This record gives sequence, structure tokens and C-alpha cells, in this order.
Amino acid sequence: MRVKNMISFMIPLLGLQISANADNIVTADSLVSRADGGIILKEHEVGFSSKIDNKYFSSYPDVIFTNSLQGKMAGLQVRSTVNGLGNNNPEIYIRGLHGMDNNTAIVIIDGVERPLDDILPEEIESIEVLKDATAKILYGSRAANGVLWVKTKRGKANSHTYRASAEMGLSQITRTPEFIDSYNYAKLYNEARINDGLPAFYTQGQIQGYKNSIGATDFLYPNVDYYDTFLNNVSNYQKATFEMNGGTDRVRYSLVAGYIGAGGFEKGAYGTSLNRMTLRGNLDFKVADFLTISADVSGRLEMRKTGQQNSANVFSALSSHRPNEYPLLINPDDAGLTQREDGVPLFGASQLRNMNLYAEMMYGGYIDERYTRGQTNIGFDFDLGMITEGLDAGAFLSFDNYDNLILNLNKTYPTYSIDPYINSNGEQDYLITQLKKESISTSKNRSTTTLQQVLGWNAFIGYNKSIGKNNIGARLTYLYNNTSTQGSDQNIINTNYSLRLNYGYDNKYFVEGDLALMGSNRFAKGNKHFLSSAAGASWVISNEDFLKGNEIINFLKLKTTVGLLGFDRSTNYLLYEQSWSQVNDQFNFGPTNNGALAYVTTCVRRANDHLKWEKSAEWNLGFEGLFFNNRLYTEMNYFRELRSDIIGSVDSTYGNYLGDFVYVDNMGKVFNHGFEADLSWKDKIGNFQYTVGANITWTKNKLIQWNQVMHDDEYRYSIGKSTDAMMGLVSEGLFGKDVSLDGHPNQSFGDYQIGDIAYQDLNSDKIIDNRDVKQVGNSFPRTTLGIDLDLKYKSWGLYIQGYSELGVNGWASNAYYWNYGEGKYSVLALDRYHPENNPNGTYPRLTTTEGSNNFRNSTFWLVNKNFFRLKNIELNYTFNKFATSSVVSEIKVFARGSNLFVLSSVKDLDPELLNAGVVNYPVCRNITAGVSFVF
Repeated sequence: MRVKNMISFMIPLLGLQISANADNIVTADSLVSRADGGIILKEHEVGFSSKIDNKYFSSYPDVIFTNSLQGKMAGLQVRSTVNGLGNNNPEIYIRGLHGMDNNTAIVIIDGVERPLDDILPEEIESIEVLKDATAKILYGSRAANGVLWVKTKRGKANSHTYRASAEMGLSQITRTPEFIDSYNYAKLYNEARINDGLPAFYTQGQIQGYKNSIGATDFLYPNVDYYDTFLNNVSNYQKATFEMNGGTDRVRYSLVAGYIGAGGFEKGAYGTSLNRMTLRGNLDFKVADFLTISADVSGRLEMRKTGQQNSANVFSALSSHRPNEYPLLINPDDAGLTQREDGVPLFGASQLRNMNLYAEMMYGGYIDERYTRGQTNIGFDFDLGMITEGLDAGAFLSFDNYDNLILNLNKTYPTYSIDPYINSNGEQDYLITQLKKESISTSKNRSTTTLQQVLGWNAFIGYNKSIGKNNIGARLTYLYNNTSTQGSDQNIINTNYSLRLNYGYDNKYFVEGDLALMGSNRFAKGNKHFLSSAAGASWVISNEDFLKGNEIINFLKLKTTVGLLGFDRSTNYLLYEQSWSQVNDQFNFGPTNNGALAYVTTCVRRANDHLKWEKSAEWNLGFEGLFFNNRLYTEMNYFRELRSDIIGSVDSTYGNYLGDFVYVDNMGKVFNHGFEADLSWKDKIGNFQYTVGANITWTKNKLIQWNQVMHDDEYRYSIGKSTDAMMGLVSEGLFGKDVSLDGHPNQSFGDYQIGDIAYQDLNSDKIIDNRDVKQVGNSFPRTTLGIDLDLKYKSWGLYIQGYSELGVNGWASNAYYWNYGEGKYSVLALDRYHPENNPNGTYPRLTTTEGSNNFRNSTFWLVNKNFFRLKNIELNYTFNKFATSSVVSEIKVFARGSNLFVLSSVKDLDPELLNAGVVNYPVCRNITAGVSFVF
């Protein structure tokens, strides 16, 4: 449907229903729920959303909470990342890729955009995924990619519950790359040099010396297994929480305090550790019959400690330092050096790398990081029924403060290279060269300080009334958000004025209309606001007379929505102003060639004060229902989205003749569509209860319009392809093994010979160059799948969850896969092709050059990253038969596991994260046990 037709169809539709929870936040918490099975039906809602409660994500042991959400809900796609301990925050997508960049969703916690990883699962009551325009329009210009709406726990009147839990366990490395030893490296390096027409570097005596090496401290023939030397296989994990919940008719309270601690895998003097403490208190006080005041406070203190080299530097060294590059420790007698008086050993190094990893990890000092967070909400909720029935109003102010401080104590000790040579007598000798100078700090230095503050304001006035079979409602809402970050010249300021009207008739027919005036400071004066609109309708067919009492169909609803939203998160600041760059330069002049320092100012971007907002036109169609005596729940939805007026540079349109005087303009369009489904079957047989469920999301987008040079090779166009298209050469195999070198079209990427990769000449011009690149894969999964099984028998419980990504590729291009130059060799090099030494090899020939012909994106290095992972499992037993006088009402003991195994065609590294264990932390398997008490 075209945007114009969509808007003309949308505007006449006004109506449906709105509801507000106790803390004044607009949400879609409607009517029919069956939370015990994870199913929450929204009978009176036209929008598209999925919702789960705390029970379905609290069993996942992990330092980062968001990792537990993979595969939990249809439409929600949580993609893991590689980083250090406590830093592997995943990326959250809702319904795929929407535009050219900034495709992730936003997280709203209690009405305010906040980081999800600052929170513990015990703090959360429910999580809802808002997917369509009618749901997203309330949250302004940042919400078009979808909203993950989080509601924290609030007190319940006339009850008092106390819960304490403790959990301990281990994290275990799953897969790490395997590299060869010094003996094999020396032999293969010689082969690589001969391949390049160079003489062998290592003599047979040296090769024999590596074969007989005593290990990491061998003076002349070191053999270091870096992964085994510097990594532990397991680390610790512990967690403890305490909760209080309850209240009276006048005062309700909820308090959650928690602690998480974990250790890293690095073997070092200071180790790697994380300790996080959180506290959240939500209070609701009914001052009068017409006024309730809410006060919410949340805080987090996190302390991290690492060695002087962070995890990225450590793993980069593990995967790049050659096994024979240097001895970790040098015996002073062997080197003719003097032992240090302070007892610190002497450290080896190489001319290529002056860093000794042992020195850095055992003696190099440490880094202390302190992260603090404070979040505050103060709200007022007015019941204005004394004026007219169904009228209410409310407002709340929020203030968040985030502070990150990094201190480091740096100690640098001398390192020495040992360089063998043949002396004048024809004998092997060696030269000792000091590379690093000593520099030892005696006190910690502040290296980084980051401060971020967020001020928010939310106010609303609403009206809901039932008149006979008619339900009418209206709500006017105002949102304001101002984010300031230390070191940033521009605050993020967004506003949103929204009006929602709704109408329902006879619990069968519902319509809704929404208008929102979105505001952003990213645009020029006169264009800072955009009017968004959305509408929807639903029909609860099961409430019709012809389906009432039906034994098969217990609930059935059809629904559809349309909308046009503004989006500003992909728009940089000040694009409507000229951008200049100022640099210092030295000018020499005159007969004496005297110099003068001058400032050179250069234009780097022209202004464009006519930029328009990026727009998202959306349409959704779906149904949800319960069948077979409420045992089967299903929801299926189809969605379409056209993202237009995407801002990009015009450099390809005008070519190079504009030089630096390029500008940005509204030029792009991306079409995205997909299908999602949620299925669940719940039943009970005697004392045995079970629920089995599955959710699936399929998405694919296409670039319709963009800044692109048009040429004859249409297969190279980005237009018409998905925005996650992976472009590369098409491999035909290896020269000499799969393809004849003679008569093959010339390849222009550098020197090549027998054993190098041969490529297809796609345009038949007899030369292979960058014009022979086409789409060979895609980097975002076409399909994500989550399945779960929940079993209960008397006091026993078992929960199992699996997760899968399908239709996704990756480049095998890290240090494990690409072996060339002076780099380290993985076990893949043992399978290199050589016509004499290894004629059945499948890996390209070895080379001491950059290997520019082989090591570039092509189908040779394209990996099928499809996988299925046993994501989570919990086995528990609950003791709940206690005397009424007992303080403890329930005891639950449990064992939990995460990332237990993965099935994939990728066997060496983790298929989801090919760089894990190479450039940073590996994927970990967590196994824990614990107990919880309810008082």
C-alpha cells in the first residue's frame, strides 16, 4: 500500500481503548490474561504486542539480564555481542531491520527510556514488546523501530510478602580457537617463504630446537600455548536478592535489593572481577480518595577490576602472538643480564611486538572502574470522578544520573628481544635488545570520567466511560526528555504531544485513532515538529452469537492497524548548518625558511536547511485466539513497513567534482515486511501439567532508493537488495587443485599463483576486479525461533528453552581463519594446499605477504551461521507444606544452566559469534544452583 493511500485510509479511523497502570504510564494492559501459561490476551486492544511476566526470564543465570530474552517473544530479536565480563550487552531488534542504520529498539522502564542492563529480573513484573504504530506512537520520535516496555514490581494492597534467594555456580568456556605450536609454525613459515620465492628462515637445527623445547621459558626456542597459559577454563558466578512487597489500602510498597558477582577467565595477578549491587524501591501513597503519590528510587553501584590490559587487548594478544615469538621469562644467566633487585623477572619480547603478555598480566598494574546509576520518579495520580465519572489525570517527573569513573595503576617493565644471527665464525649467536623502558606509577590515575543526566516529564489527562454497550475513551499525553552527556556538545531533546481516542461496541468491535506531534532538536527551526498518526480496528469474533459456546473456538480476534510515524534517531545533529574542520599547520617562508604556525579551516560538509523527517509508514494484519477448551493459544501477524526520506550523503550522485562540498539529503527508502507467530499448548493430566510453546519471526527488507552510481553491472547494485547484504567475490576453488592457472582471467588483487583462490569473472571482461563482486549472503537472520517446554509434577518443575537463528551468514575473517604475513597460524594452516607437501589440502597456500588476493571477502570465507542452542534449563523442587505458624511459607531449590550446547555446521568457533574467543571473551556456559525462601 502506498504511503499516500495509507494516510488517506488512516485519518478517518478514530477510536479504541486506552488503559493506564497505577504508576501513570500509558500501556496496553487489557483484559483477559492467563499468566500461568505465559499467555496474555488483550481482548479490547487493537494493537500488536507480546507480553511475558517475570516467571519466564528469571531462570537464566547471566550477568547481563537482556541475554535472557533471546527467543522469548515473537517479533523480538536479541542478537548477542562479543565483549568483556559484564559488557556483552546484546542488541535489541523488533521485527528486523527498518532503515539504513540505527535499527535497534528503545527500552522504556516505568515510562522513561532507560538502559535495560541496569536492572535485575527480580525487579521486573512484566515485559511487553510494542510492535505497531498505535502502540509506538505514544513514545515519540525515537520509537519507530519498536519499544521494549518494562514494568517494575509495585506493592499489592492487604498483603505482605518477603522473598530471599541465593545462587552460586560456574561459568565455563565453550569454544576457543586452536593454534599450532612452535615446531609446526617454524616448518610452515619456511614453506610460506619458499612459496614467496624467499629462502627458508628457520634452519633444521632451529626446527629441531622447537621440537625439543622446554616450553614458554625456553631462551632460544620458546613454545608458548597462550590460551592455556593465560586462561582459566572456569570462573565464578554468584547472586543474592531480597524482596519485600505489600501494603495497605493507603500505602503500597515494593523493595528489591540484589547483588551479582562474577570473575573473569584471565590468569593474572589482579584477575578480572565484577561486583554489582542494586536497590529499587517503589512506593504508592494514597493521600486522599482523589490523589495518589508515587515515589520510585533505583540505584546501582558496580565495581570492576581488570589487569592493565583489558579483555579485548588480552584476547587480541592470545590470537596474534606467535608461539615462538618470545620467551615469557628470561633467565639472566642465559642472556648475560643482571637480575633485578626488586625480584621482578626479565621479560622477552620481539622486534614485531615489544609487549610481553606475561609482564602485562602479572606485573603491569590494574584498572578500577566504578559505575553508579541513580533513577528517580515522582508522580501524582488524580481521580477526578468528582468532576465527572471516568475522568483522571496524572503527572510524574523523572531524573536519572549515570556516572562512570575509570582509574588505573600502570606499571611498565623492560622487555628484551632475542634475535639470532650467524656470527663471523659461522656459528649461531644472538643479539639482546631492550625494547620497553621502565615506567612504574605509584598511585592510581584517573583515565576516564563520564557523566550523563536525563530529565523527563510525563503528564496526561484521560477519560473512560461505559454507556450501555458503548465504551468510549480519550487521553491526552505529554512527554519530555532531555539527555545531556559530558563531552557532548549537543543534548538529546525530544517531546511528544499525543491524543488517543477509542471506541468499543458490545465487546465485539473496537476502533482507535492516535495523533502525535513529535518534537526533536535535530532539525532546523521551523521543522522541529512532525505530526504522526495511527489508527486500528479489531473484531472479537468469538463474542458473536454464532460462535458463543463453540467447543473448539473459545476466543478469536481479528485486528489491523496502520500508521505514519516520524523518526529522528538516524539523523545527526546540525546537518542544517555548514560544517568546518580546523587544523594546525606549519608554513615555511623567506630565505631563512622560517616557520609560522597557522590555522587552516576546511569545509567538510555543506548545510541543508531543507531536511525533512525520516518517516515510517506501517500496516499490520493479524489474529489471535484460544482453542480446544483454552488449551491452544495462537497469534499470527503479517506486517509491512516503508521507511522513507532516509538521510544520506549525496557524494555518489554528484561524484568527486564537488570535493569536500558535499551535503546530506532525504534520499532513501527501505521496505521491510515479515511474519510472526506464537503458539502454545497447555494441558493437565492428573498431577502432571505441561506447556509447550514456540514463537517464530521471519523478516526481510529491501532497499528501494538510495545514493548510488548506476552502471552496467546490475548485480553490484545495492538498490533492490536487503540492507544487510554481504557483498563478495565468488570463489571457484584453489588454483592448481580446483582450477587451472593457465587461461584463467587475470585477477587484479595482487600476486597469485598455485594454491591461491580463483574467482569468477562475473561480467566476462577477462579481468577479475571489484566489478566482480555481488551479494553472496546476508548478515541478519531471516528467521529467529524460540521454543520452550514447562513441566510440573507435584512439587517438581522443569523448564527448557531453545533458540535458533536461520538464514544468516558471516565472514570467517578473524585471526583464526586468516593466516598470513607475520601472524600466528591456527590449526587451519595444517590443511593448507601445497602440490607436494599437502596435495589434498583445502586451505589457501601460506604466504609471508599480506595475501591481498586471498584474504578478502568472498564465498571462500562465507560461513553458514545457522544454529540451534539449548539456551536455558531449570530443574526445581518446591517445599510449600509448612505449618501456618511457620515463618517460612515456601522453599524452592533449583539448578540452572545457560548456553548448554549448540548445534551448527560451524564446529571450531561459536556460530552465533565467530569472533568470540578471538578478539574478546568467548561464549560461556553457566551452571548454577540455589535456593529461595518466601516468608
